[in-house]
Amino acid sequence: MEKARIWEITDRTVRTWLSEAVESAAADGVTFSVPVTPHTFRHSYAMHMLYAGIPLKVLQSLMGHKSISSTEVYTKVFALDVAARHRVQFAMPEAEAVALIKKLTEVVNKNWPPR
Repeated sequence: MEKARIWEITDRTVRTWLSEAVESAAADGVTFSVPVTPHTFRHSYAMHMLYAGIPLKVLQSLMGHKSISSTEVYTKVFALDVAARHRVQFAMPEAEAVALIKKLTEVVNKNWPPR
């Protein structure tokens, strides 16, 4: 079953627009630390929605994921970001790092969404 389109814009159209924008930015001396692709925007959107406190099931629907496990990938990235803010050093023993991430995840889940 083909997905219904909201706008008559193809993936190729979006990639062309982004490519032209990146080329224009490069001409102005602007560079990007990550590839600028539709996929990058998709990940960025998902992460911003998590930061804004959107429920995971709502994000799953917005992202068009059939399985919640596909959406949960973003919560793992989110947990790593929180760990980085708390200066977690991954040079520590693996078991200790895993325990710390689990603890941080519990703290985040307990205090999520922000009030």
